[in-house]
Amino acid sequence: MSDTQEKKVAYKRYPSNNEAEQYVLCCILIDGDVAATIIPEMDEKFFFNATHQKIFAAMRKLQAQNVSIDVITVYDCLVKNNQSDVDILKYLTDLTQITPSAVNYRDFFNILHRDMVMRELIKIGNAIAEDAYTSDNEEESLRKAETLIYDIGAKGLDAGQGLEHVAKPGQRYIDRLIKLRKDANAVKGLRTYYDIFDKTTNGLQPGSLIILAARPSVGKTAFALNLVANMIRNGNQNATVALFCLEMSREDLVQRLLAINTDVTMNALSSARITDDDYDRLWDAHVAESACNIYLDYNSGATPGYISSQCRRLRSQSPSKKLDLVIIDYLQLMGNDKGNRNSTRQTDVSDISRALKNMAMDLGCPVIALSQMSRSIEGRDDKEPKLSDLRESGAIEQDADMVMFLSRENEEDKTAALSHMIIDIAKHRNGELKKIRYIWEGAHVRFTEAPLSNQNFDSINLYGSKMKNKKSQGPDNV
Repeated sequence: MSDTQEKKVAYKRYPSNNEAEQYVLCCILIDGDVAATIIPEMDEKFFFNATHQKIFAAMRKLQAQNVSIDVITVYDCLVKNNQSDVDILKYLTDLTQITPSAVNYRDFFNILHRDMVMRELIKIGNAIAEDAYTSDNEEESLRKAETLIYDIGAKGLDAGQGLEHVAKPGQRYIDRLIKLRKDANAVKGLRTYYDIFDKTTNGLQPGSLIILAARPSVGKTAFALNLVANMIRNGNQNATVALFCLEMSREDLVQRLLAINTDVTMNALSSARITDDDYDRLWDAHVAESACNIYLDYNSGATPGYISSQCRRLRSQSPSKKLDLVIIDYLQLMGNDKGNRNSTRQTDVSDISRALKNMAMDLGCPVIALSQMSRSIEGRDDKEPKLSDLRESGAIEQDADMVMFLSRENEEDKTAALSHMIIDIAKHRNGELKKIRYIWEGAHVRFTEAPLSNQNFDSINLYGSKMKNKKSQGPDNV
């Protein structure tokens, strides 16, 4: 090895700044307000020096016991825990002399945070390398590596972690409320461009798990695609959308999107019996969807871990560094990451449902998961969907922030060119429950919201039985 190489090797060391560590400890010792603010945001990993780790651990323990933090109390705590040495009292005293003021403590805190992240990246890099040497499953190793790296940002110092005084989130909410009052048409979530739906839900909310359930062949995939088609048609090029389909190819999904946004029928697209005018319309629709950030995935063996990994990667590559919507078609086809052969399907669905809710929270975007309904509804005279009709319903109902049922208003109209469909918002954690009527055009797999004058559900024959419209209900806080 050459002298130059030896110098390069010798120069490498774990990222750390001993002076910054001392400054932060000094600020905690001399300023009670800094201690109250900064200690909940840190742990021992922020410090590289082993002595500093012991001192900070003692400070955290004192704060948890509601004891004031100074040289004497920290020294006493270290002595009681057999972590002191002959010079520790002098060292604590010297620390208090580093600066007379804690005014710049946040700058030095940021240095510690930066170095801590870099050290964690080095450790993770070593762990990824060790796994790569021994693993025989490249997909599992890749997901494990992505999860380890993502967890540094997601769990290391999230603003959502730990206790926060109610005044801070309260102020954030008031600020958001003021913005909404200034714009009567504003929605807090992602617009679907269905006016009645958006007014009822305030848009698709970030962090929400939304279940769209229906019996087979009713149109749940088509409705989900209409949400995407609406964004394309309205030129929403800022939203980044990921659509995962477990039973339909990407080309089939595109065909449906084109049928929704043009006057070309599904039959014409399937048989290629199109005119020159049809082709021009199809090309224009293709150009419009190409300008949007819509991403499609077909994987019949997808699991929550696979989908989460793909979404994190897409989010990091998107211009806005965020993801606006994830659609999964459909929940019961997904595999369980845990891979327990002895588990029941109900247990698997429970694990998948919880994982999707966690994914929605981690990604900070709405996740729409399509779901099948159980066959029990077929044997009832009253065909009105209920939450108990969700297949393996317990966990899904519990984890979902919103549950919507899609049904035909009249089963006898299933072959008609135009018919009515009902979206029934049966669970809405932060809003009202409501039925919304849609006009279904089967030839174009298109859903159009019926006008307000045609949204009355009182005393009509719905779902094959007489029923009265639900009275106005408040938020469902289940």
